[in-house]
Amino acid sequence: MGKVLVLGGGRQGSFIGKKLSKEGHEVVIWDIREELRGPFEEAGIKFERKNLFLLQEPEKELAPYYVIIDALPGSIGFKALEKLVALGKRVVSISFGSEDYLLLSERAEKTGALVIPDAGIAPGLTNMLAGYGFYKMGRAESLKIWIGGIPNEPLPPFYHNITWSAEDLIDEYTRPARLKEYGILKTVIPLNNIQSEMNFPVKPLSSFPTDGLRSLLYTLPIPNMEERTLRYAQHLQAMKTIYSFGFFDENLTVDFAGISIPIKSVTEKVFKERFSFFPQEDLLIGRVVIKGEKTISFKIYGEYDYERKITAMSRGTGTVASCLATMLMEGMIKVRGVYPPENLGKHPEIVNRVIKDLAREGIGIRPE
Repeated sequence: MGKVLVLGGGRQGSFIGKKLSKEGHEVVIWDIREELRGPFEEAGIKFERKNLFLLQEPEKELAPYYVIIDALPGSIGFKALEKLVALGKRVVSISFGSEDYLLLSERAEKTGALVIPDAGIAPGLTNMLAGYGFYKMGRAESLKIWIGGIPNEPLPPFYHNITWSAEDLIDEYTRPARLKEYGILKTVIPLNNIQSEMNFPVKPLSSFPTDGLRSLLYTLPIPNMEERTLRYAQHLQAMKTIYSFGFFDENLTVDFAGISIPIKSVTEKVFKERFSFFPQEDLLIGRVVIKGEKTISFKIYGEYDYERKITAMSRGTGTVASCLATMLMEGMIKVRGVYPPENLGKHPEIVNRVIKDLAREGIGIRPE
């Protein structure tokens, strides 16, 4: 088995590292937080307190690893990819940043690097399913994605829990969402476009557009595309109220003891503290629908793992990334450059392998 380096020992990096180690791979975790050493070493996983950006001899220190998994925060994920591409590394990334990773394509081709970006559930699995449907039909008129990680018992006042971070949650509501209508790229404000949703087993649900299409907007010639994130209706109404009062505005500040503090930072801190009281038990639900001469669609569903106390969203994201890393080590994926996950949809055997691995983790992907 190959040697794997996981950058970032947070919730996702931890799951990925433990899963790959259990499957027989030699795994090393790099993180700057020394307090993570004990839990990883207890699990039999080597931990090193290292910062990718402060390596004295990066080529030498990264040389032993066949695959590197980027599970770093989105704020530094793209910088990490730039560094790894320059060194010609094989990378599976679940770091979600605002930058366009396709800009690294030419450099990756020159250095012989391989980057599979956005290798989680959405983006990630949803891209693969979209690519699979598109390449099976040969053309399509529309692609629509619904995805959501929601609590299985929504509690007031927020009717939501956080399985990622408060910053990421707020960014979903403030980052302009890109979509395509009749071949024209459009940008919309997420919380100004809330819709009720009836075709899911959980109610009452609503959805709002999110900027998760990313590379799909440029790689698949489908004239109509949209991704929508699912939430409990009460939660979105609460978030819209908070948004309308300016509490998500990074340009508004409040003066405290002579110090000017962005209101958004205060909101993030409050969310982080208040949401921490809510149970982590979640549901992962979604649909991917590709329409052309016929319709190809998939349902996505997963529940919290009570035995291992792992969220469905963490298992889904981590399983996709670890499965792709394993296929790289096995030689099942042989490409170079920046290779968005929808391109993997050209290969049914790869998509089916991911779906089977997800099923073993209790995440079901079923054709409709």
